[in-house]
Formats: sequence, structure tokens, C-alpha cells
Amino acid sequence: MSGSRSVEDEMLRIWETARSEWHHPQLPRPVISTDGSGIFPFDNYRISVREEDLRDPLYLESLFEHLILHYILCPRSLEVAGELALSALKGIKRNDTNFARTIVNIFSDIVIDSFRLERSEYDEQKVILLWRRIAESAESDLDMAVLSFIEKYWSADICGAAETEETRILLQIFAPGVREKSLWRRQCQQMAMVLSPLAPGSLGKEEVRSLEILRGNARSAPLAGLASELEPEEYIRCLDVLGIRGDLKRWYRDQGYRIEIVASRSSRSDTYPTGTSRWRFDDPPSELDVNYSLSMSPRLVPGVTTYRRDRESCGMTPGRSDVPDLLVVLDSSRSMDGHRRGSRTFYATLAAFKAAQFAYEQGAEIAAINFSERFLVQPWCRDLDAVEDVLIEYLCGRTNIPGSRILELVKERKGCLILCITDTGIQNLYTQWDYLKEASSLGRFVLFCIDEKGRDRYVLEALGSLGRVYYINTPEDLISLVVETTEDAYGDAPV
Repeated sequence: MSGSRSVEDEMLRIWETARSEWHHPQLPRPVISTDGSGIFPFDNYRISVREEDLRDPLYLESLFEHLILHYILCPRSLEVAGELALSALKGIKRNDTNFARTIVNIFSDIVIDSFRLERSEYDEQKVILLWRRIAESAESDLDMAVLSFIEKYWSADICGAAETEETRILLQIFAPGVREKSLWRRQCQQMAMVLSPLAPGSLGKEEVRSLEILRGNARSAPLAGLASELEPEEYIRCLDVLGIRGDLKRWYRDQGYRIEIVASRSSRSDTYPTGTSRWRFDDPPSELDVNYSLSMSPRLVPGVTTYRRDRESCGMTPGRSDVPDLLVVLDSSRSMDGHRRGSRTFYATLAAFKAAQFAYEQGAEIAAINFSERFLVQPWCRDLDAVEDVLIEYLCGRTNIPGSRILELVKERKGCLILCITDTGIQNLYTQWDYLKEASSLGRFVLFCIDEKGRDRYVLEALGSLGRVYYINTPEDLISLVVETTEDAYGDAPV
């Protein structure tokens, strides 16, 4: 028992030495792996090492510094790892997420150890020791090409790998160095193009390392920048490279982080007594404190024995407001064009997601209706996932609004906010008119009509009597209008 304790103490001592070299980053302590699997395995979001790695303290220190640099330099964050994954996928020009993951890991290894190599001769010694140990398990053409490049790039003796055409091209790619982060995406893509014909081996087989993955919150960490650049299919493939399950819901959610909704709350003010002063003839009679004055003197002599209470005002935090529940009615008919960037469905669904998320944060209950020829309904609830599951569906039929079902939900929550997003081609408007009219009288009805160019004058006159109606020429305007409406609805609403 004491022997295992001393081994663990020695490992922690080396770990603290490695941390001190990089300004003591806040990372979990490593543990000794029991199954001996992998070079950089993970156990319960903690760094783990094999027992045989403990036999060489210098190698272990180099290994720890190598891991630390992944978490503080490259890729560091899940966002940067996603950008490198996208570059790798573009470079290999095929849907092979495992190979793309290998490229991302090899690229980040080269970046961080090139950075370490430049610090001092002692750091160079540790880096070369680490890569000599890694070279012992090299088993493929890709491994040998990378090791050959590293030997030439660092002018180091690692394994004596023969120079190849890939080596010469990689030297040109990394000629500008690795310190300029703006070049990383291009360098990673070009590296992937060069290595894509080669079969992978032992290098880069581990999972992508980032702080979010290490801490166990990668599934909830937003990737707003990446999601805003990609189509849903590309975004899901990028997340697959990172070992994270992606779907349409996450694609919309992550983009929603760039949209801000602020519910204004005006502060209240109140007054409180601070002391007493003389009451004089020119003061309002209502300010005379008779009881206090008589307690000071049995006779009231104005300006002599008469007193009043002084008061001061102060600001107070906003009072609790009535939070209206939210009903989202979303059109997913064929004319909305489906889930792709820039379509009506894209802007409508993104706006609906953001409004539902904000209402949920304010404590409101939410219901949702997704309609086309048929419709899906999520009754009133506090389950945001269930609401989003309904909103994400694309039914792709004709536009038949379920007015009777809308009325049923509104009757359950009178005074609720009703956000209806559709185009102007509602084919059953007149058969459902009475239901919609009654629903608008029971709640706050706001209608967003996309495609103003295709509107019908008689339809517009009828819709105008329901409540607030926005006619939208460009779908990009939809999000800002939904944000403005939501801010108004969840702004000042006194109890």
C-alpha cells in the first residue's frame, strides 16, 4: 500500500512541476490507469497515465507538458477544435470522420511541440524524448511520413525515417511556423490533403483534446461560430470528428447564442423616513406630524413646537412581473423550403427556438404547434426539449393552419403570447377564421407573414383584425422582429 502511495506521490510531484512550467493551469490531477489502454486515455474526465510511464520521470514530465499544452494552446477550446475538424474534412474530401480526427490530433501535436521546442534546450530534450517513444509504435505509411517531416522540421534525430514527397510538401506548408493562429485552419486543410492517400496508423488515434471535453461539458458547450458557418449536415460531421453527437436541435441552439433578447425592467422607487424637522406655515398641512409634535410639547406653536417627518427616496430592484406563457405556432409547409441555411424554414425555426428558450428562462410555460397538411402539438409544459422536438420537424405539405387546436391551447392559458410564423398562403384560412378570431381575443396574437410579395389584399385586411401583424419581404428580418416582440412581451408587466 505504501509503495503504491509513493508512486502516486511521485506522479503528482512531476505533474506539479509540469504545471509550474506553464503558469499553473487549472486542470484536474492525473490518475494511474488500471487497464493500461492508450497513450492519453481519459477516466472520468481526468488525465490518466499507464504505470510503465512512471518509470522514466523525464518522459512523464514531457508527456504531462504535452497534454497541458493541448488544453491551454491547441486546440484548447471546442470551438477551435471544431474549426480544425472542418478544415480536415475539407482537405480529405471524403466523409471519413475518423481520419479527420487523426489529422486534427496530429496537427495539434505538431503545433504544441514545435512551440515547446523553441523554449530551451531542456524543453527540446524532453520533446525529442517523447517523440522517440511515440515513434516506437509507428506502424503505417502515414506515421512514417509524419515522423520524417518532424525530423526535418525540427532538425532532430528521432527514428531515421526516410524522406518522402509528403515530407517535402509538409515542410512547405509549415514553413511560416505555427505561432500564427490565423494560419492553422489552412495548414490543417493542406496537411489533410497531403496525408489523405496514406493509411492511418498509431498516431492521432486518441480523442480530440479540449477543455470542454476534459471537464465533461462538451455536449452543452455552444459552438455558435461553427454552427453559423455550416449547413446542418456539415455541422453534424464536424461534431462527429470531436466525438460529440450533433443534430438539428443543437445546430439551431448553438446559433441562438448569438441572438440576444433583453427583457427590460424599470426600477421602482420608494421613500422612507430619515428624521424630523420644523414644520412651518408655508409647509403643506398634511406634512404636520401632530402626534410627534404633542409628544415634544403640550402646546402647538407653529415653527417652534411643530414638526414634520423628513423622507428620502431610493431606487429599488424591479418587482416581480406577470410572465405570460408562450404558444409558438410554426409553419413547416413545402413553401418554407426546409432546413438549410438561408431558407424560410431556417429563419422561422431559429426565431421560434430563441423565443421559446427565452420564455423558458423567464419561467413561462410553453406550448408548440407545427403545422402543414397535418400538425404536431406539444401541450403546455416546462419541457424545452419536447417543445424543440416539435418545432424541428419539417412536415413539407400544404399550408393548413389548425385554428381549432390553437383555440384549445389558448383557452387553457388566457392572456398568453401567441407567436405565429407562416407565409401568406394559408389555404384553409376562412374555414379556421372563427377559431383564430376567438383565440386572438383571449391572448396576445402576433402574426409574422413571410413573403409580402405574394400576399392577397383581402387576406391581409382579414389578418390585420387578429392583432399585430408583420409582413416580411426578406426572411432575415424575421429574427429581429421576433426578438423585438419577445422583449416587449416579457418587459414591464406589473403584478
